Amino acid sequence: MVQNHDMTGRFARDEEVAAWRDDGWVLIEGLVGTDTIDLALEDVWNLLPRPERFHADPARYVPAGKDTKQLRRGYPEMPEHGPAFRPEQHRWGHDFPFWGSGALNRLAVHPAIIDFVERALETSEVRVYQTHINAKYTGDADYEQPIHTDRNHSFLPPPEGPPWWHVETFLYLSDVDDECAPTHLVSRRDSEGRSTNSIFMPDQDPELYASERSARGVRGSLLAYRSDVFHRGVNITKPAGARFIFNVSFKVAGLDWVGYHSVQSNATHPGWVQFVEDSTPRELEVFGFPPPSHPVWTAALIEATALRYPKLDLDPWRRALA
Repeated sequence: MVQNHDMTGRFARDEEVAAWRDDGWVLIEGLVGTDTIDLALEDVWNLLPRPERFHADPARYVPAGKDTKQLRRGYPEMPEHGPAFRPEQHRWGHDFPFWGSGALNRLAVHPAIIDFVERALETSEVRVYQTHINAKYTGDADYEQPIHTDRNHSFLPPPEGPPWWHVETFLYLSDVDDECAPTHLVSRRDSEGRSTNSIFMPDQDPELYASERSARGVRGSLLAYRSDVFHRGVNITKPAGARFIFNVSFKVAGLDWVGYHSVQSNATHPGWVQFVEDSTPRELEVFGFPPPSHPVWTAALIEATALRYPKLDLDPWRRALA
């Protein structure tokens, strides 16, 4: 288990882990302490506008190159309203690592999240394969989606059972009530017999839509779901509202057909260097960084790594090599 004594929260109960396995999804209320969330939000405001600022002048804050017309270039025609996968729904996404105090980056290895993932996947050999933050602002886009499964996380359809499952999670950085676009999900028992390769519009399968449940929760709650779970995004309707989430997903080590983000492409990012220098060997291993016992290490490689990450305590690697 990853250890980090600077973070607060609780560990998931056994019945919450069982709900993820049996139903395919679970909302774990208050898994991460609100003080930890509030520290991370200070880094969020380096990347995203606060709700009151955005709603005072929305046009001012649209990121360069990400207005709706530019984002839709090359896409087929789509309805302005109703269920669809509109590119502007993801206008406010930012990929890990993030520059700032480091508090936002640390959420990816929060001990309560790692503990849940290890128990859900029944192994300590877990790896992060996706992590970013995202926001929704009332009126900025139509966020309504059709019911679907996330087919863009793997080359393969979802295999059954451990060790092949992977865990997708949304950590709520703000309160998410029914007006703030909570994800709607369907229990696996209520979607039995339907192909996970399919997307269902409301008129195609009204029974499936009638079975969906709202994953509402306070900030610090964790929504965790399996890749074979039907779900969809919905509109944010709260006046001058906003919703902020930290998305981090995990797989069992060695599942090369599962993937999403490549942190290696950001290996020189100041936020990554800061993250590495603040991390334990176990925390780094979750990202695929070789642990002290890995055969890749030599004395020369350790010293070269010290130049890249001057504040990283490399004594565990030196002791293992000795």
